[in-house]
Amino acid sequence: MIRIVDVINTAASAREILLDRVRPLHRPPAIENWIVCSAGDDVDHVRAAGVPVAVIDTPRGLEPIALARGAWRLTRFFRSLEPDLVHTHSSVPGALGRVAARAAGVPLVVHTVHGFHFHQRSRLPSKLYSLATERALAPLTDMLLMQNREDLRIVRRWRGVRARLIGNGIDVQRFVRVARPHAGPGRVVACIARFEAVKNHHDLLRVFARVHAACPQARLRLIGDGPLRPQCERAAAELGIAAAVEFVGYRKDVAALLTDVDVAVLLSWKEGIPRGLLEPMAAHIPVVAWRVKGTREVVRSGESGLLAPPGDLEQTTAHIVRLLEDPALRRRLGAAAAERVRTHFNESVVVARLAQVYASLLRDAGYGPPTDWETHEERAVLSA
Repeated sequence: MIRIVDVINTAASAREILLDRVRPLHRPPAIENWIVCSAGDDVDHVRAAGVPVAVIDTPRGLEPIALARGAWRLTRFFRSLEPDLVHTHSSVPGALGRVAARAAGVPLVVHTVHGFHFHQRSRLPSKLYSLATERALAPLTDMLLMQNREDLRIVRRWRGVRARLIGNGIDVQRFVRVARPHAGPGRVVACIARFEAVKNHHDLLRVFARVHAACPQARLRLIGDGPLRPQCERAAAELGIAAAVEFVGYRKDVAALLTDVDVAVLLSWKEGIPRGLLEPMAAHIPVVAWRVKGTREVVRSGESGLLAPPGDLEQTTAHIVRLLEDPALRRRLGAAAAERVRTHFNESVVVARLAQVYASLLRDAGYGPPTDWETHEERAVLSA
């Protein structure tokens, strides 16, 4: 048996990011693919889908005692389970998981960088710390997987580091099913993002206040939760738009919440490859975003959406208003967006790439090539 373990921070991330990726590769008794994550309501959902889950809390911050405790718990788990390959995700679980895997003698370690934690407005010390941390962990890693090409170019300058592009994807059909024709003036603007500083709801609310002044019928739907939500609720009230802003919280039925959306917006300072754009784009919804790392790899401005320079609230507002007032433009950009996601950001393609990475690493380490991955895409890649 080949045993693989994915390590990620939250149960919600395990469900949203990993489940559709892990499930096709989990083929007992020949191949087991576990997920390790913190406790949460979504653990039961993942287990019900047939994927084994171990609940081990990993801290979101950098408190030393919590970090040491998390690393020790992971090490004990790896020593008990004896996986052949550990695949880590996100910053803190990525660091703790790799250290623990090596301490436990795991033969192969893979890490996915979901976008480096700095952007063009980051202070130099923050950028240098982020890069130095990842560079220090690289020798513990047999393969670094990057979601976007800009991060890949950075890593490929590091000597002795194996890296390749894995990309990001979604279950396209789940969102195609809720697509609808765009007709008449637009009304609903949506943003799918966790309430944290990098997602920049602060500027989004300021932009929407201007949009609402130009288009009084407009409504903003904020899908997601996080530590900055109370602050954003106060900001909406201070801007006089509270009645026009809907805070729906973390939802598992995101596709259903997009059925009446006319424009999707994401004003993040940086991304890996943003699912918060891929999902509405797959539903034929035109998007407005800032021209930042990760996002500019997804959206071709003027073709599959509209991009504005980061920090340019005036142009961002103009883009949203233009789309709300022009249903023909929404139809054209929405159709192109859906086609772009279908051809470049389909989850089945990411699974196929991942199967290829695993098969290559396992073969190089002396394992027999896995033969139990059953989807057409994986077979095609593994036989190439």
